[in-house]
Amino acid sequence: MPKIEIPYNKSDRFRFKKIPELLYAGQVVDETAFYAPTQIHDFCEVIYIVEGSGEFKIGGKYYTLQQGDVAIYNPGVLHEERSTSRNGDMFKVVYCGLDNVHIEGVPVGLLLPPYVDPVINCGQYAGRVESYLSEILRECDSQDLGYETLSSNLLMSLITLLYRLIDAEHQFHSFKGKSELTIRTKEFIDNNFTQSITLKEIADTLYVSQHYLSRLFKKDLGDSPVNYLITRRIEAAKRLLNESDSPVHEVAAAVGYNNDKYFSMLFKKVTGQTPSAFREARRLKQ
Repeated sequence: MPKIEIPYNKSDRFRFKKIPELLYAGQVVDETAFYAPTQIHDFCEVIYIVEGSGEFKIGGKYYTLQQGDVAIYNPGVLHEERSTSRNGDMFKVVYCGLDNVHIEGVPVGLLLPPYVDPVINCGQYAGRVESYLSEILRECDSQDLGYETLSSNLLMSLITLLYRLIDAEHQFHSFKGKSELTIRTKEFIDNNFTQSITLKEIADTLYVSQHYLSRLFKKDLGDSPVNYLITRRIEAAKRLLNESDSPVHEVAAAVGYNNDKYFSMLFKKVTGQTPSAFREARRLKQ
């Protein structure tokens, strides 16, 4: 293999501004009926599903996790966990807690960017994520010479790998340097776009003026919050039109529009087709 030199002016987009502190590591082994009641931490936690499946309630939303999935909890997030494995299948997880987190481009103290769902499928990196967590656990258990250094390096490798997954799905690098208010606004819209929300309600929720919110959001992301909300709804509507036979007025209601004529007008403005024409064209293509 040819030698690969690292350039003096490094171009890597990922940076730790602080070295994260490992608080603990642990595992759940051979459990058939695991349950962890609702809890909340002032630190971060990472949980990887080694075997089986579970239902996790995170921040008021339910998620189904399978082997190869990882759950990431930011501080202050309520969470509850239970296994759902069937036919006597075992439920196995490995996990760790960490603090003192500061990743460039992410608000201080958060391991997970606020616009990202707390459950991620590790895909091709599943084996490495499990390996890093298992090695951290082994080092903490053995406490051999240098275990703290090795555990710290493994933890940073684990976080870096998780950010590869985040970047592939959400283009993390595109949010670096963006204001926390912009990120929180995007997160609010992503979580509530199916509801009847207005710019005033978003601004009131975040305790800022509508004008300031719109100006900052457009400066950071190149579009207004209202246009982003419309785009988010239309993309969701396209999926519903593709995947269901629901009539247009039900699709409109499902993405936050009570007036199906207004929804159809916006849909055509964004896509160039009416909802019915879009659905028919996709079916013919399939």
